Amino acid sequence: MRKFITVHLVLRFVPIALLCLLLLLDYLLEFPEGRALRLCCYLLAAAIQYVAYPLTREDTANPVRFFVVSSLYYLCAFMMQRGKDMADFYFLLPGAVFSAVYLVGALILKYEDAASVFRKDAAWCCAEEDSRTFYVIIILGFTQALVVMRYEQALPLFYWIVAALIAGVNILLHIRAYSGRTMLIGKRKERRIQSLIVSNGHMSDIVPEVENTILARAYRRIDQFMRDSKPYLDEKFTLEKMSDVLKLNKLYISRSINKFTNKNFRQYVNWHRVMYSVELMRADPWLKVIEIAFMSGFHSQVTFNMCFKLFLDETPSDMISRLRLLKPRPDVSKIEVSLPRGEVVPSLQDAES
Repeated sequence: MRKFITVHLVLRFVPIALLCLLLLLDYLLEFPEGRALRLCCYLLAAAIQYVAYPLTREDTANPVRFFVVSSLYYLCAFMMQRGKDMADFYFLLPGAVFSAVYLVGALILKYEDAASVFRKDAAWCCAEEDSRTFYVIIILGFTQALVVMRYEQALPLFYWIVAALIAGVNILLHIRAYSGRTMLIGKRKERRIQSLIVSNGHMSDIVPEVENTILARAYRRIDQFMRDSKPYLDEKFTLEKMSDVLKLNKLYISRSINKFTNKNFRQYVNWHRVMYSVELMRADPWLKVIEIAFMSGFHSQVTFNMCFKLFLDETPSDMISRLRLLKPRPDVSKIEVSLPRGEVVPSLQDAES
């Protein structure tokens, strides 16, 4: 049974919980002055935690520690606000520091291990890292704007406008965390990148819904190829040959076949051969079993009999016997042979001479 409460689910709602807690404390302790500015700070605190939310290839250990430490810090900073005119900067400065440190640290970690840059999923990871850097820049911009507005003693209306913008960023970050999308590239392009990752055999980080769509599209190509080209008639047909023709990874082909047919590649190919042999039997039930086996792509009659029995629960001989009762053998002596005008059928004596 799939777990409903997961670490990712908890982390996803920690920023919302922190924001609600800060607003509740603000209401209970009744701090009327500068409420618009404090609301901006609370929203920035939630947005910073969203930025730390783990992306696809990350584990949750570091974000959990960051969420705990930052939540305790913001709660303590909130309690230190009473009676201090510039106490709002207890919220602003950590956001600026975190954003700046992250921008530098992200570049260092990204290229610390050169091999990771050329991973099969490097394109997707780079898109996610670039998107998170973009969000950090937005948060840093809001922090600087609030600092300037504070020193310039801006009107409360401007703070409310900024608070509305930061709230929009929080909603955007929550949707990104909930859906797993980067938000910076189009949906079609995002699925294209994921499709390339899957086709290269790296599927562990793909959203299940997207993976199912990609596998379904692949299986349609495989099934159409098998029906139109009949590559299974070649007894030396292999997974490698299908991979070369369709330009798909072997693991990719195997997983799509297994998902939609519950067969492995070899069973899938032999099933097509058995179905083709049935067509041959119905067209001419007087063919020999070994002839049908070779014509269907099997390399031996023994293998043909085993596969036929496995898929149809009867032997080829049994089916041929039934079909022969429905379609009697033609009398060769009564077959008329039409020859071009002027030609004569040679007699047996002429042929012997």
